[in-house]
Amino acid sequence: MTRDSHKPLAVIAIRQVDKSTGASRNAFEQAVALGGLGYRVVILAERGRPALAERFGAELVRLWRWPLKGPFRRFWFNRRVQAWCRRQRPALLVSHGDVETPDTVYMHNCVHLASRLIHGRELPAGHEVAAIHDHVLSGGQFRQVAVNSRLMAEDFQTRYGIDAAKIEISYPGYDPEVFNVERARGDRHARRQALGADDDTFLIGLITSGNFTKRNVAGFVEMATALTQRLPGRCRFLVVGKDDAAPYRQQADTAGIADAFEWRSTVSDVETLYGALDLFVLPAHIEEFGRVSLEAMACGTPVLLSRTTGAAELLEESHSDLIFDSRDTQGWVARIERLIEQDDLDALGESLARLASAYSYRRQTEKLKRSFASL
Repeated sequence: MTRDSHKPLAVIAIRQVDKSTGASRNAFEQAVALGGLGYRVVILAERGRPALAERFGAELVRLWRWPLKGPFRRFWFNRRVQAWCRRQRPALLVSHGDVETPDTVYMHNCVHLASRLIHGRELPAGHEVAAIHDHVLSGGQFRQVAVNSRLMAEDFQTRYGIDAAKIEISYPGYDPEVFNVERARGDRHARRQALGADDDTFLIGLITSGNFTKRNVAGFVEMATALTQRLPGRCRFLVVGKDDAAPYRQQADTAGIADAFEWRSTVSDVETLYGALDLFVLPAHIEEFGRVSLEAMACGTPVLLSRTTGAAELLEESHSDLIFDSRDTQGWVARIERLIEQDDLDALGESLARLASAYSYRRQTEKLKRSFASL
C-alpha cells in the first residue's frame, strides 16, 4: 500500500507520455492540477518513463501495447484501460481521446477537419485515429469534452452534435520561467550570428515540433521567395522541426533562395531561437492550438499566425492584423514587408508578451483545477 492510498484515485489515460510533445505536457499539467486537489494520480500509458511522471507527482503504469498498426490497437488500449479501471475503481478518469470515460475527454486534434484543410479531402474509411475518436465522441458517455481552441469546439459541435454546454475550451499554458524576454534574448547576438543573421538582417522563423505539411512549410518557402525578390538581401529564414525537410529545401533551391535558409531539428533551448528572431510565423493549414506561438509571444517576439491556428484566437481582439488565411501568400508577404519597413517591433513584442502572460502555466493550472473540481 502506498502512502497516498487513502487519497481518491484519478487516472489519466494517454497512449504515450514524453515531455517533448504538447499532449504529454498537457497530461503532466493535469497531473499537477489533480495532485493539488488531493488526488493520487496514475497515468496509464503504453510508453513513457516512470521517473518523468514522478517529477509531476504521478505514478506511471505501463499497459501492454498491441504490436500491429491499425484501428484495433487504439481500441485495444481502450479495453486495457477499462479493465484496469474496473479493478481499481478510480474516482475520476481523464481520457486523451483514445478511451471512453464518464468524466472528461481532453482532445488535442481534429483529424477530420485537418484532412479537409490540408489535403482538401475526407479521411478514408477505417482511419486509425478517426475510428477511435468517432467512437469516443459519438458515444456521448462523457460529462465534458475539453478542447484546445474555439476552432476545435465548433468542429466537434457540428461533427458530433455535442452540446456546447458540454464543451470546455482549455488553452494550453507556457512556463514563464523558461519563456521570457530576459532568458530568450540573453545571448541574442551570438545566436543570430550562428544562424547567419547580422544586425541588419531581418530573421523570420517557423518553429514547430514537426509535420511540415500541416504547418505549411511550403507556403513559408513561397513567402520567402517573394520577400527575397522584393527586399533583396534583407531577410533570412529559419525552419525548425523534426520532419523530412528535403522537399522544401529543394523548393528553396529551385527558387534560387537556398542560401537564405537555415534548417534545424528541434532543440532543448528553443527559447533562445525565439529570442533570436525578428518575427515568428506559423502559416499552418491547421494547428489546433500551437503552443509555440504562445511561447514566442512570451519571449517578446512578434508573431503572424494563420486563421486556422487556435492560438490566433488570443489575438483577435487586440491584434487582428496579425492573422491571415494560410494560403494567402500575398497577404503574409505584404504584412511582413510592412513590419520590416514601418512597425515598431519592440513595442509590438512588448504588447504580445503582456498578452501571453495571462496564459502562464500557473494560471492555466488554476483553471484546470477549477475544471476538475466541477466534475
